[in-house]
This record gives sequence, C-alpha cells and structure tokens, in this order.
Amino acid sequence: MTATAGHNPWRSTYEVPLRSRVYSLIFLFVLAVPICLLVLQTTRIVLAQSRGDSLDAATIQRAIALDPANPELHFALGRIMLLNAQPNALAAAEQEAREATNMSPHSAAYWSGLGRACYLSGNQPCANAAFRRAQQLAPTKSQFAWEAAVNDVVSNQPKAAVEQLRTFVRLQPEGLDQTFQLLLRGFSDPNMVWRDLLGPSADIASKIHFLDYLATNNHSESAATYWTQLTAEKAVVPLSAVGPYVDTLLISGSYREAARAWRYAVAETEPPNKKVIGERNLVFNGGFEQDPLSAGLDWRFWQQPYLTVDVADRTPHSGARAFRADFTVPQNSEYELAYQFVPVSPGQAYELSAYVKSQAITSDSGPRLRVLDPKCNACLDIATEGTSGTTEWHQVATEFTTGPATDMIRLSIWRPRGRSYPMEIGGQVWFDDVSLRPVSVSTPAQQP
Repeated sequence: MTATAGHNPWRSTYEVPLRSRVYSLIFLFVLAVPICLLVLQTTRIVLAQSRGDSLDAATIQRAIALDPANPELHFALGRIMLLNAQPNALAAAEQEAREATNMSPHSAAYWSGLGRACYLSGNQPCANAAFRRAQQLAPTKSQFAWEAAVNDVVSNQPKAAVEQLRTFVRLQPEGLDQTFQLLLRGFSDPNMVWRDLLGPSADIASKIHFLDYLATNNHSESAATYWTQLTAEKAVVPLSAVGPYVDTLLISGSYREAARAWRYAVAETEPPNKKVIGERNLVFNGGFEQDPLSAGLDWRFWQQPYLTVDVADRTPHSGARAFRADFTVPQNSEYELAYQFVPVSPGQAYELSAYVKSQAITSDSGPRLRVLDPKCNACLDIATEGTSGTTEWHQVATEFTTGPATDMIRLSIWRPRGRSYPMEIGGQVWFDDVSLRPVSVSTPAQQP
C-alpha cells in the first residue's frame, strides 16, 4: 500500500477525536478536577504541618482541624501542653499523646511521650506501661531503656529499674557513671549496684569503675569493702583497669589503700615463676622495660616545652630499654621529666640509685633523681647529684630516712633551675635501672 502525501503511517488509528471545541473543554475539565483536589489536599497538609511546628497550642489545634488524622500534630500538642506545665492541661496532654499512639501504635517516640504525660498527670500505671512499650518497640535505642529506668526509680520500683539499666549499659557502655548516679540517688544503696546491677557476671573493668566512682563520691568505705570482696575471690585485676581507681585514692590521700590495690594487681599480673634476686625493688618498672601506664604507681609523663621524652630508647644500661630526654632548645626551666608514687614505711632508711649517662648537657644544674613527701614537702626533699656534660653510664645514689608519718613518696626524674652560668640546659640524658631499697630494719622514728 502506497502512503499518500501528508499521511503518517505510524500514527495510531485509536486516537480520540478532539477536534470539537466542546469535547476539548470536557476533556480539560475532567483532567482539572482531580488536579485541583490534589493541590487543595497538599496545601491543607502543608499548612497543617507548618502550623504543627509552632510552639503555640492554639496554632497547633488549628492545624489539627485541617489535618485531624496526623498523629504528629496530636503528639506536638501534647508536648506543648506539658511544657506549659498548667495543672488543668495535664489530662488533656495525656489524651493528645494517647491519640497519637492510637493513630501510630508502632512509634516508640509517641509511647515515650505518653509515658511522660501519664507520669506528670499522676497516672503511674499508664506511665509504666507506656515506657515499657516504647522500650519494646525500640530495643536497640538506649534512650528508651534510660527513660523506663528513670520512671522505675522515681516510682520506687528498684527491681524493674535495675533490669532497664542493664539494658541501657549494654547498649551504651559509656553510660556507667550516670547509671551509678541514678541508682545511688534514687535508692541510696551501693549494694544494689554491686550485687544486683553488676553481679557476678559483670566484667572486672566495670566493677573497678564502680569502686572508682564510689571513692570519687565520698563512699570510700564501701569501695574498700567491695575491693576486699574482689581480692577474697582471687579476681584477676589488670593494671590498666585498676589504675584510675588507684589515682582516685592517691588524690584523696588514701595512700595505703592505693598501695594495697596496686600490689594486688601487680601480683596477679606478673608470671608466678618470676624470679626475684635479693630484696624487691620498690620502684615499679624501674628499668622502663614496658610502656608506662601514666596511671597508678607506674611512671607518669606530660608534654613540656622544649622537651622530648622517649621511654623505649634502645641504648640501655641493662635490659632492652632505657629512658631518654632531649632538651631541644636551651632554656633555664625547671623540668619534672617523669615521676611515680612509691609506697614506703615510716621511719625507714632507704637507698635510692639509678644509672645515668649524658650527651652535651650544657647546664651545671643537670637532671637527677628527687624524692618528696607528698603530704609534707618540707619534711622530706632530697635529690642525687645532677649529671652534666658528656658521660658514660655511671651510678648515682643517695640515702634518706622517711618521717614518722610518711607512707608514700613522690619519686621523680627532675631538673632544677640553674643558679650559675651556664644556666640554660640543652643536650640529652639517659636513666635506667632506677632502684629504691630499704637499707636497715624499720625503727621507731624520733620526734624532732
């Protein structure tokens, strides 16, 4: 078949004839009506939503009139009523929150809002059920477990509170402190935390963290009791875990308790077949053979201007490592290169020693070992001779006797300010095999 001029053979034969003006108007009308309805509906929803973002209850109520099936608007209205804190509005706030949960029963946020409204309106059974429903709907959200726990605490439900807080801590391990605070403020019973919340299954780090919390918040006696329980059970306590607890005891001046906790952790950490030749060196990690914790009774360091510290230098006096400090820019400053707390006995004579070498130390006030009584600096403040110039490994030593009340010393690698030329210090210094040993049997100290 031959195509005629102006005829498109690919054009459909099923076209609706719209050549008539009447038919065209009808077609356009049919299309326009649903479009107009859709625009009106969208405008109404948008307008209602914009009013729902208001903080004015009357504005939100007008939004609900425009879009009564929107649960978010009812939830927002209930929240505003609660914020206004008007007693006669609490029941209405509860009703709005309940309306939101009826429209959207799987929203944990709406159930949580209902729980708050019920609690404030005095409907405790409703609050209990709502908070638990929120937690069930969002079991991986720590927020809802926390809200349920707070509700249980304020309504005096200790067993339920502990269960919810277990869930909260599992979901948010960094929330231990606020968990301890909530239970202790709510029930004033440390044993509830130790026995019910932590219990036998809790990891040792969480238990030590609780002891630290107790000691920090004036419950040192309870902390000591629980520590005794741990040691009686032969619990393995890593040094990294006990360090913060020991720090808290040191800050409070509980030196004997700090020493006891550290000694126990060291005994559990060290290999049982480790040989000790002669009397035990009281300085922990005196050869710098392991990375210092900067906590507990280990060495501590901090950044200081124009000073670089290396605790793993590979040119030791003995062993595999040594301590090295580089004074990078000559300055006449006092430096405490490193320090640690060492338990001692009152009225006891000790020998302090270390091996030292130096490279181009410019000041005649060179680095040395220093001992202070942290309770009374004026009662005990001694130091070895300083090291200057360039020297090979050599021993420095001194002896001292602790005072009648000294049970802890602060041992440091120290450089005092220079008093004579040249005063600025530059160069390098090494320390290794730092040792503190008793040199005589302890005797009663004489009164001055």
